[in-house]
Amino acid sequence: LRGNLRKRPPPAPRSNYDPTDQYFDQVLDHFNPIDERTWSQRYWESWDNYVEGGPAFIMIGGEGEEDPGWLDYGAWYKMAKENGAAMFILEHRYYGQSRPTEDMSTENMKFLSSRQALEDVAHFITAMNTKYNITVIVGAEHDDIIPSWITFGGSYPGSLSAWARLRFPHLVLGSVSSSGPLLAKLDFYEYLQVVADSLDTTGPGCNLAVTEAINTLEGLIEEGNELEELSSLFKLCSPLDGTNDLDVKGFLGIPIDNLAGVVQYNGFYEEDIFSICALMVDESLGSPMERLAVVNDVMLQGQECVDHTYEAWRQVLIDTDWEGIGDGWRPWIWQTCTEFGWYQTTNQESEVYGHSLTLEYMEKWCQDAFGEEFTHERMQALIAESNIMYGGKKPEMHNVVFVHGSIDPWHAMGVLEDLNDDATSIYIPGTSHCADMYNDGPGD
Repeated sequence: LRGNLRKRPPPAPRSNYDPTDQYFDQVLDHFNPIDERTWSQRYWESWDNYVEGGPAFIMIGGEGEEDPGWLDYGAWYKMAKENGAAMFILEHRYYGQSRPTEDMSTENMKFLSSRQALEDVAHFITAMNTKYNITVIVGAEHDDIIPSWITFGGSYPGSLSAWARLRFPHLVLGSVSSSGPLLAKLDFYEYLQVVADSLDTTGPGCNLAVTEAINTLEGLIEEGNELEELSSLFKLCSPLDGTNDLDVKGFLGIPIDNLAGVVQYNGFYEEDIFSICALMVDESLGSPMERLAVVNDVMLQGQECVDHTYEAWRQVLIDTDWEGIGDGWRPWIWQTCTEFGWYQTTNQESEVYGHSLTLEYMEKWCQDAFGEEFTHERMQALIAESNIMYGGKKPEMHNVVFVHGSIDPWHAMGVLEDLNDDATSIYIPGTSHCADMYNDGPGD
């Protein structure tokens, strides 16, 4: 959840392509009819491929700043050229430059939810239909309006893409949901199990070495031995305090998160599951623990050290300034606390990655960031509400395609089998998170 590689890689830019930022007058609270406040939501558009009467494609933004480079890149761009489609990207409220409130205080976070975001999409589509007359009118009386919009999104936006079709079938004709987790779940222990399964595809020795390394680390810390050496070996910015349970969990989470980042975006970066596992099974590099430290060095990507302390993480969580260190992190943690969970614990039955990353540890993030009222029971109830709202893995919907990769840990929360004849699932062996969204590669 905190690793260096847990972000979707940006598209390859075209040197002379620089679409203009535009801003849409968006409703602040779609569920309060007497609140007339609005804010400026950022979006981009392209008519380069549009043919009169063609559809409109919209890429829905997610938990980070949107990149307008997608208007000229990827599978959806190819589809837009083939279908003569107009293209839009709508940035998600509370991310990037789409800032509805003066800060991210807990009081202001109440306007952030997937439900509000979906209403943003519907409000935007409706306005664009009026502005550009993007509709198809049929019927003898010319009174039957068919929606012309196709939604796209990857990861959480992939979920939003599917939910937009579910929620607004009169506005959205169809949806492509790439790597979208549809089932909200507090303890997402399946995530690291998929990480383990993916590393196992490189050979049997990789996970064995990782497990031994983590067990060794946990044992040394529990005994209070060699803490200074561990701090140096793993390049911590400050000495590891073995008596501080939260700092210990933060430290042990670093190598686990490194592995998870490599798996989630396998094939997008220089390091992949094969190169990392090659290090983990290379006995010339020392013990399994020392090999894990080598992996840590590689993943630091030139950083001098890594801050493992819980206090450093807490400061990120409580920072309410849009220009501060909490931008991006604080709103996403709010959404996990109030809607989705998806906490990637080490509660696998095999304990392949030890047992340090507990659900209680991650629930504490919510309590420290937003208040003690975020109890386990309250969060379970909020997540249950999301599954009632959206239908979990079995929503009643049509004209949607769900795409997942076997290497992507998020597929465990997704739709992996056809829901019906026109709500189909494509499961691609050997591919990682959102891989289908990118341009075709020589190995595809």
